[in-house]
Amino acid sequence: RKRLSTLLNCSPGDVTFTSGGTESNNMVLYTVARSYAIPHVVLSAVEHDSVAKCADALHQQGLIRLTKVELNDKGTVTPQSVIEVCTTETRLVSVMLANNETGVVFPVAEISTKVKAKFPHILVHTDAAQAIGKLNVDVEELGVDYLTVVGHKFYGPRIGALYRRQSAPLVPLFFGGGQEQGLRPGTENTPMIAGLGLAAEIAGRNLKVEAQHMKLCRDYMEEKLREAFGNMFIVNCSTQPRLPNTSNFAINQTNCGSLNVLSRVNFIASKGAACHSHSTSTPSRILLNSGVEYDVAMKSIRVSLGVENTVQEIDTVVEDIVNVISELTRL
Repeated sequence: RKRLSTLLNCSPGDVTFTSGGTESNNMVLYTVARSYAIPHVVLSAVEHDSVAKCADALHQQGLIRLTKVELNDKGTVTPQSVIEVCTTETRLVSVMLANNETGVVFPVAEISTKVKAKFPHILVHTDAAQAIGKLNVDVEELGVDYLTVVGHKFYGPRIGALYRRQSAPLVPLFFGGGQEQGLRPGTENTPMIAGLGLAAEIAGRNLKVEAQHMKLCRDYMEEKLREAFGNMFIVNCSTQPRLPNTSNFAINQTNCGSLNVLSRVNFIASKGAACHSHSTSTPSRILLNSGVEYDVAMKSIRVSLGVENTVQEIDTVVEDIVNVISELTRL
């Protein structure tokens, strides 16, 4: 607990261990629904399903009122667009720290500062699943009341945690023993909690070097693909700050739909979030909501790099893509 709190710059008592990001996100939304009378909740239109679908369900049950803020044509959510939909009845704003498909880093600190300056009563949550281990994630700098942690996104075990500012409410999702200060009953998964703590310590120690390395590999890959395909190579949301390891791109040529490409290459990538891999015939809603044209979205591929990837491996990936695109355009 102390290792994770050190990474997040909070007190150990502010951390509650959960089964993963889905539980952490649901816990925040249910807390707000149970703590206030039909509260107004504001989300970005591209939140992870564990935020979006939970909020949709609570809205359909009449437990919250819900507003989803669309992104601008550059693929980000602006503080002004969030403030414009907030009212005196708004109780929660939830905006992810970095998008899991485009890699765009959202201005959560600025959103939190400006929202709280006008509406001090509003609670702010960010799902930081994609950002931890790739960016410096400091709850004080972000100014948030809740922050979601997902262990396997930074080489830890498949377990999660929730940061909660002590002044913010937190209601358990279920009931039983008094574990986790009575907030998350059930026998603690001690080995996985220990693994999460160690992963947090390693992530904090190596953050700067590993982020620089991933960005170098990502930028090199995009440079080589641009050399190979020219204007046909499109990087989605490239004008915005992005995670150092994420590239979402399309080769805008005939027969080069993402599924055609992915079924032929010899490396692992995706057309969107891994947890949406069952959706094969439609483009990613995240890309469409990020201002990506339908045809480009249908051809888009997400490549996520890791700390162990090398420039030599990137050369192999680029060569593979070039060969596959050449094959497809001859069909």
